[in-house]
Amino acid sequence: MRQHMLNGWLVAALVALVCLLGITAYAEVKKDLPRTAQLHGNGSVETQGATRAICNPTRCGSTRSKA
Repeated sequence: MRQHMLNGWLVAALVALVCLLGITAYAEVKKDLPRTAQLHGNGSVETQGATRAICNPTRCGSTRSKA
């Protein structure tokens, strides 16, 4: 009887752990969706231009070597 009860508590703990991990993953994905949508071109033009200006401050054709 005691083994059966311990197995039940173990299963309950595993189910709770899976639920908590799922909720955490959902919250992280939900938080990251606006940034992902913006990177794929669904954001406004002004916002995309500002993002590119911040992320890419040097010219693409720069041939200066670091050596």
